[in-house]
Amino acid sequence: MDDFVSTKRSLENDKLRGVVVFVHPELQCDPLGKRNQVGVICEADIALDNIYVDFRDKVGLFSADALFTFLRSDQIQDNLVNLLQDKTSLEFKVLRSVELLVRYGDVTEKIKAMQTARDFPAIQPMCVEVLKDKISRDISNQYER
Repeated sequence: MDDFVSTKRSLENDKLRGVVVFVHPELQCDPLGKRNQVGVICEADIALDNIYVDFRDKVGLFSADALFTFLRSDQIQDNLVNLLQDKTSLEFKVLRSVELLVRYGDVTEKIKAMQTARDFPAIQPMCVEVLKDKISRDISNQYER
């Protein structure tokens, strides 16, 4: 049983590599000065809550509750549908751009999408979530199968 749990955790750790995140803008302890910066997860140990994020100039260690990541692209699209009544609004246009980049983009384009989401707080509830919440949901979904 322990090997099974260990294997699942290892797979979850591997799934996080390459995920684009941004650091919580109100992070209390930020020795690297990366508050509100966008980076890419390069290594993770979920069991220890150690998430290593590459910012090009340096790598930082964060806990999962200090990082934001994208919602699933279908959730972003559902949120976009809720804004359809006003296709000319700035929120609609920005969220549409983010949704397209998340759905079809490579890492570079997802970084641009995350920077856009970071810069438009009004759309954040519609396209990002705390990484800790995503991890918890993914793990509980695995054990329900």
